[in-house]
Amino acid sequence: MDNTYMLSVVLCAVDETFSLRETFDGIDRFHLADEYLFVLSQTCTDGCLRTVKELCAREDCRYIIQSGRGFGNAIRDAIFEVRGTHMLLWSADGATDSAAYPELVRLSKENPDTVVTVSRWLSDDGFPGYNPVRKVVNRVSQRMFALLFRSDQTDLTNPTQIAPTELYRSIRWEENGFDFLPELIFKPIRLGARFIEVPGKCLPRREGKSHSSFRELVLYYFRILHIYRMDRSEIIRQEEQS
Repeated sequence: MDNTYMLSVVLCAVDETFSLRETFDGIDRFHLADEYLFVLSQTCTDGCLRTVKELCAREDCRYIIQSGRGFGNAIRDAIFEVRGTHMLLWSADGATDSAAYPELVRLSKENPDTVVTVSRWLSDDGFPGYNPVRKVVNRVSQRMFALLFRSDQTDLTNPTQIAPTELYRSIRWEENGFDFLPELIFKPIRLGARFIEVPGKCLPRREGKSHSSFRELVLYYFRILHIYRMDRSEIIRQEEQS
């Protein structure tokens, strides 16, 4: 095991308050993170900002205001802001069951060059409260993406994953909105990164509202096809190319 391993947990927030606090407490109880970084939207609510300031009274917790608009922009800011060797993007509204968290970290520490990700389809009940039609669509999409990218992964649309920070920093990111999420998953795949999946649940949202529109959902799928057609050299940041 690499003794230099440091984990930065990133939570992007807009209007979450009590769910954000419960989410933080749910993973912090395991005492596995070296740093917590909150990335707040420029339009975050007063209640959200107040909650984050209270949580960041600790030395291992800090926050930044994202430099631009969009969820993708927030994650891009986090990638170059975190201090850890590894970065975990965790849902601020409690949408991911914290029971998967310890196993994610354990496997990441044992396999530091690997991306360790949550798979809802490996769990006995990975979609509690999920719309049955959406669940079928998700299942069909997963199989289609796995075939397209020649991947044996079972969940290719869940961005809850621990990845080496340097891997993320070596990638040329493009989008700033919701359709950034496929880049987080499929660009590492195109670069040949190895993935390990951990069973986990996607829990119903209890606070706030979804900030993705139908148009953004359509763009999400187009972004995946765009990544599939990209040349590997187009995925790597220019300064990383030899």
